[in-house]
Amino acid sequence: MSFEKLILGIVNHRYANIHSVRKALEYLNCNYIEINNSSDFKDVNAVILPGVGAFDAAMQVLNDSGMTESLLEINKKNIPILGICLGMQLLFERSEEGTEKGLGLIEGEVEKIVQLNDLKIPHMGWNETYLSKKNNLFKGIKNKTFFYYVHSYECKPKYKEIVSSYSFYGNEICSSIEYKNIFATQFHPEKSGENGIKIYKNFIEHITL
Repeated sequence: MSFEKLILGIVNHRYANIHSVRKALEYLNCNYIEINNSSDFKDVNAVILPGVGAFDAAMQVLNDSGMTESLLEINKKNIPILGICLGMQLLFERSEEGTEKGLGLIEGEVEKIVQLNDLKIPHMGWNETYLSKKNNLFKGIKNKTFFYYVHSYECKPKYKEIVSSYSFYGNEICSSIEYKNIFATQFHPEKSGENGIKIYKNFIEHITL
């Protein structure tokens, strides 16, 4: 598929940083639509699931709007999904932050970051990100590049081989995953300058291959 014909869908579950994601895609001249209900998924070639805020509140919107079922369906069709921050956490089975079930597209759970010594929670600001394997999202990006993080909970995948990068904040924290058609970052690419834009560009270019 050519870049010009590609349409990305940005899921709006009311707890997403839609504006910043839009700006990143506009900078890359990428076509996109905002997804607000289940019917909006029909024309998209890939989906971005961003997020800022509470796990339960976001999942309730996805459930009530029918978007949960739509996300499960597009996953079955191997349509690429990119989760960002809370959007990454929603891909998992459950979170300590709430009682709602997650999407369950990734086996594992989300846990509160362990507060050690004088570390403040949330983990907020720029942090080095270490690549754990060759992967598509970080193509052309150097190891130990700084990205911008804002989160109080961390993802704990059941299978460590899907972890594509990690950072340190007291303990080692999963920074990104890559598994089949699913990609996700705990940091915010849209707030991470040129290298963050490169993450989006790599995702888009991977889709068009």
